[in-house]
Amino acid sequence: MTEDLVQKHFHKKADDFDSIYTGQKSGIARLLDKWFRWDMEKRFQRTIEECGDVSGKTIIDVGCGSGRFMEVLQGKNPSLILGLDFVPNMLIIARKILSEQMADNPCELATGDFNRMEFRKPFDITLAIGLFDYIAEPLQMLKKMRHVTREKLIATFPRAGTLRSAIRKVRLSLYKCPVYFFKPEQVRSMMEEAGFTDIQLEAFGQLIFATGKPFL
Repeated sequence: MTEDLVQKHFHKKADDFDSIYTGQKSGIARLLDKWFRWDMEKRFQRTIEECGDVSGKTIIDVGCGSGRFMEVLQGKNPSLILGLDFVPNMLIIARKILSEQMADNPCELATGDFNRMEFRKPFDITLAIGLFDYIAEPLQMLKKMRHVTREKLIATFPRAGTLRSAIRKVRLSLYKCPVYFFKPEQVRSMMEEAGFTDIQLEAFGQLIFATGKPFL
């Protein structure tokens, strides 16, 4: 039921969501983003930095949305980037963006529930950026990510206890879209229980930026 509500919300808001990255908004909206969503830009930068040298590597982007992380990473010579999302409208945008960038494209897109999918091989890097905002049971998903990750998980979690988190919860409730918030100690505990080690947490703005390596 929760997944259905999230899917319905982003099915309607796919274009609005992508405008966060394109900046194709009114001047006032862009100014508000600069003031209140600066952490989104930093999230993007930190994700690409943490991916490092992806030449020859495989990456899965769980909850890839409109594919903006894939758009940047595809030019860094990975062997494969699999973008997964359960909102078809998001993948329509992503497919257009990615197909326009490169003739020999390492990107693949798939619709489905990550927890129910099987993968032939683990991926070097797993991305989960902006995903856990809408996951009611994150531990289950983190455990699955542990099994499909060879080198590193890069994930973000919305931070609990801030004024903007309260406003966001009210705003999304008007669209009947659930959203979840976390404290750093909760994130660390879940990642440890899921089987990740060398966990690094960085809090900025409304976000907790997390990385971890699968325990071998």
